[in-house]
Amino acid sequence: MMEGTSRRTPGISLEDLFLKAAAGLPEGDHRAEVVAVALGHLQRGFDAHYGHGPGGATDDGVLVGDNAYALSVQTIARLDEPRFVEVAGRMIRDGAGRIASGEAVTVGTWTPHLAGLLDIVSGEGARRSEERVRLAARELRDGAE
Repeated sequence: MMEGTSRRTPGISLEDLFLKAAAGLPEGDHRAEVVAVALGHLQRGFDAHYGHGPGGATDDGVLVGDNAYALSVQTIARLDEPRFVEVAGRMIRDGAGRIASGEAVTVGTWTPHLAGLLDIVSGEGARRSEERVRLAARELRDGAE
């Protein structure tokens, strides 16, 4: 990120956050790992497009961001489950909308979406999935300090 710009996307890894939130789910279901990788690509896309502040990304940043978004879509599409794509699409629209409004995209912005993705994987329900995401975010933030 360029010096002097404020961060406009979450300061913790969405990939790590999702994996931490999914920890302890029954073994053998690879979907959490696939979703986590897709989230990593998604976050890199947002950082490339929007990490440079209101002035926007460079041409190289746009290309990097577009490639990362494409990788995110390809990764999540491997699961062949429309619900994942629907939640991820809302996540992107909400994040882009916040940035277009001049606001930052925080983990809190994306918590309901991350919980939605986790609920698809876990089947534990929206409330439990959101609790898992919030706890994982808190643990990652505390560990980063």
